[in-house]
Order: sequence, then structure tokens, then C-alpha cells
Amino acid sequence: MKQSPLLEFNSDGFTTAPGEDEATNPGIFGKSLAEWLSYELCASGLAAGEAFAEDFGWCIPVDSKPHALYVVCASTDDQASSWRVFAFAEGGFMGRVFGKDTRQEDVERVYDAVKAMLIGRPDVHDVSEGRA
Repeated sequence: MKQSPLLEFNSDGFTTAPGEDEATNPGIFGKSLAEWLSYELCASGLAAGEAFAEDFGWCIPVDSKPHALYVVCASTDDQASSWRVFAFAEGGFMGRVFGKDTRQEDVERVYDAVKAMLIGRPDVHDVSEGRA
């Protein structure tokens, strides 16, 4: 698996729905953030799919063959005003075998796009890179 650094930031601009954290671990939000990022990724030319819940947060699939590529969104507090986002790619065995593994480049491309989207949003503050 190849993973980007964490993007950590603060924002009150992403709402939470009642019971949203029942689809994830308790206290983990991020559905509206994931839906917004999915829309923005598509608008920027990256084929992003519909966000879905995992235990650790909300995932956005991004079309990338031959491996799976995702953006993950999750709150860092129960109030859902502090957020973490990262990209990761898994799979791509054949690309690694034949020396054409593009997972790192694809992760970086999506990470850079997400970072620019967050920085450009006026209600997002204190964007920083952390370690995953």
C-alpha cells in the first residue's frame, strides 16, 4: 500500500447528519466532507465515485487502473470541526512485477488536488501535513 501524508485542518463548514457515525466507529464523521471532495475531484477531471463508510472514516474511490485508489476523510473530534484526509493506493501487483508501478504518482496527484481544494475553500483553516 502507498499512502500520502495526512492533511489535517479545521473547518465548521461540513455538517454531520444524525446517526452518521453509526456507519463508522462512534464519533467518526466526514460524510459531507467526502461528498464535497468527491464532487470537486470529478469537477477537476478526476473520476471519483460515491463516498462510502468504513470503520475508520468515509472513503472516496478514485478511478485508477490497475490498482485501487482512495481518499479517506474523518473527523478527529466528536464535534466534527477538526479533520484528517489522506489518499492511498493498494493492489497493482502486475504493475510492480513489470516495473510500471504508478501507485505513488497516483497518490501524489490526488493528494495534491485535494490539498489545493482544501486550501482554496474559505472556511478551511490551519491546513497542515502530518504523518500517517
